Amino acid sequence: MDLQDAARARLKEVYQNLSVMSVRPALWFLNAFPANVRTASRKSGDKYWFDVTPELYEKRQVEFFIYVCGDPNTMYVFPRLNLEHFVRHASLGGQKQVPNFTIYTDRDELEPAGHADSSFNISGFRNAFFLIPGNLK
Repeated sequence: MDLQDAARARLKEVYQNLSVMSVRPALWFLNAFPANVRTASRKSGDKYWFDVTPELYEKRQVEFFIYVCGDPNTMYVFPRLNLEHFVRHASLGGQKQVPNFTIYTDRDELEPAGHADSSFNISGFRNAFFLIPGNLK
């Protein structure tokens, strides 16, 4: 089972309702709230690299972003406004020139690309499934 499938199985254990609307980008409905679910495999210790498509938060296409770090037991659940704040000044990269950031799971920090001096404590978002309204199982 790949990490995306494992994340889906884990979230089905947590939420009453889960449906996948699209695979690329990964748009899922969790208790009727649209979420972008991204995964990253372990690459360097407890460091995971991600990016985010700005139109997902700028056009309010999703209300939540879920970042799965290495395994389905380590997920960060961000409301749209929080993630938008965290990546506001992140450097752009990749083919699509989108904001990049690093999540450090050993210290629960998010570091916007190009701003090693301004990381955010994200411990309150780790496995914070309660942030998505509706019934939890």
